[in-house]
Amino acid sequence: MELQHFSHQHPLLFIQEQRSIASEEEKARCSGCDELVEGPSYRCSSECKFYLHKSCAELELTPEFSHPFHPQHLLTFLPKSPYRGRYRCNFCRRGFWGFDYHCASCKFDLDINCALLESSPAENFPISLHNHPLIFLKNHNDQLKNDCVGCEKPLSGPIYVCLICSDFYLHKECGELPLEINHPYDRKHPLTLLPKPPIHPEKCCCHLCKIKWKGFVYCCSLCNFELTLEDVDAPRTITAVSHEHPWTLLPRQMSFICDFCGTDGDRTPYVCASCGLLVHKNCISLPSKIMITRHHHPISHSHSLQQNQLENWVCRICHNEVNTRYGSYHCSTSECNYIAHVNCATDTQIWDGTIFLEDKDKDEESLLESIEEKSIGEERVATVIKHAYHDHNLILSSSGDIKEDNNCDGCMGPISTPFYSCDNCNFFLHKNCAELPRKRRHPFHKHLLTLISLEVFSRCDACIRRCQGFRYKCLEGCYFEIDIQCSLLSDTLKHPSHEHPLFLVPNYRGKCSGCLHERYGSLAYRCTKRCDFTLDVRCVKLPLTAWYKYDRHPLTLTYFGDSYPLQLYCDLCEKERHPNHWFYYCADCDNSLHSNCAVGDFPLIKLGSKFRRRRHPHPLTVVKNIWNCPRCEKCGELCNGQTLECKEPECNLSFHLRCIW
Repeated sequence: MELQHFSHQHPLLFIQEQRSIASEEEKARCSGCDELVEGPSYRCSSECKFYLHKSCAELELTPEFSHPFHPQHLLTFLPKSPYRGRYRCNFCRRGFWGFDYHCASCKFDLDINCALLESSPAENFPISLHNHPLIFLKNHNDQLKNDCVGCEKPLSGPIYVCLICSDFYLHKECGELPLEINHPYDRKHPLTLLPKPPIHPEKCCCHLCKIKWKGFVYCCSLCNFELTLEDVDAPRTITAVSHEHPWTLLPRQMSFICDFCGTDGDRTPYVCASCGLLVHKNCISLPSKIMITRHHHPISHSHSLQQNQLENWVCRICHNEVNTRYGSYHCSTSECNYIAHVNCATDTQIWDGTIFLEDKDKDEESLLESIEEKSIGEERVATVIKHAYHDHNLILSSSGDIKEDNNCDGCMGPISTPFYSCDNCNFFLHKNCAELPRKRRHPFHKHLLTLISLEVFSRCDACIRRCQGFRYKCLEGCYFEIDIQCSLLSDTLKHPSHEHPLFLVPNYRGKCSGCLHERYGSLAYRCTKRCDFTLDVRCVKLPLTAWYKYDRHPLTLTYFGDSYPLQLYCDLCEKERHPNHWFYYCADCDNSLHSNCAVGDFPLIKLGSKFRRRRHPHPLTVVKNIWNCPRCEKCGELCNGQTLECKEPECNLSFHLRCIW
């Protein structure tokens, strides 16, 4: 069955069921709603990668109409984005490739999913909660991924939306709360619903300015008393499987230290009279055992520990002391001594929120099959293997000459023995890289990571470098991936540039002590003794030695120098060096190089790789220039080291990778 759809130039063929494609990057998406194609659909009869769900193809779409999300102008239907590439929907704020309702005057766009939402004006909404007109959506079809400003929980069901503000979304139930209530916590006065902090001077010390605002609060300004929406409906008793006795609400606003997490509380706690414990309401539901990627064993919650149970009382995540009179997570495996604050272990960047189950601990799946083996001492070693990410058998080499430009196709590092190689093609794998597990936990990310192999280039989310070859990627929808060299880093390490150990920080903001670059929410390593010393992952990974073509000695990574100002130049690019930046130096020959000049801008990309860029019509090859370096066609400077080269006779051009990327 064929269909000639107005949104595409070729006839479309009907398919009853779209076959699943193994590669996540190649899965077909509907050109209308931009969702993955599943179930009955249409595809282009030609070679276009054009698909439409059957339901999207049968939509009766108006060429122009007035929409309540943009009442000032008519919106015009467009079968694809009027911009170069994807556009951003002005309602849900997400990037989109599909059908578009567009206002050319205002550059206003609605994706087809948002344009078809049923909405109506919200009449008689209390102006004290919000002073702009709102619209009411009976069902937003999961188009909005925001939280409600009232209760700070994810949006669901009927909601109110402000089209003027970009961040005001409210559950119907939260928008219809009574503006005043009587509550047993304050028997003298009614409590008034307040949506946000008052606009007072910056250093105001009134009670309202001291409140830790989390959504709407009910407040009595006379008694300096407030309740969150969660506090208002707090149950009198709670029973939890993690504790043998029921928890009873203590209806008093009081300061206390929670026995389960060890942090302060400033409002109504829950009490277990039998055990003499005071806890936050949220801490009652803490799981008794969890698995985090920072540790290879499950860790268990305890509301106190004896002094002889562990040898080291320092939290292994933040490296501050743990007060064992209160709750913590610790490893019960003998001689493990792992302990963490409750709030550190359950941080959303550390723990994925799943409770540990014993039967989920499965053996790691191997990616290699042993074809031939031999005994070396008491160990059986695979001399010929078949790896899941290569078509041919690989043969083990434990000695012999190695070409200088041979790189491991797994980690992209220089090849060294022992390694596996292919007799049919230029493919090499370190033995350690060949034995990497398919799935592994890593402290850089809270979800399980899966080993993938792609020839296309991507960016490592740890060191922020372009990479190729094997990578560990999150398949939970996070799009997080790291190269193999980064995957070998742990959550603590000792670096020769600093006297104390360093520990992993997941969301660092500040300067790196090696390159002095500002980092905004990056992975980094800080000093465990709280010295003013931090390294980003890129500087941690720098090799301790590097080679320079005019020097017969290896250059050593140097962390400080006492050179005269006239000597602060790189001998490769001949540009000035910053006196406080790390650099590579040979004391015998007095040669010094920028760290990027020594290791290259893209050390994780294999020489000989080919790829295309829109800015050039021919495939470009990654080469390494040592002598007679050409000039970059874009910036005009010499292309030392890694370079992109067009080998077509009519071109014969060279580019820095950084100039064309």
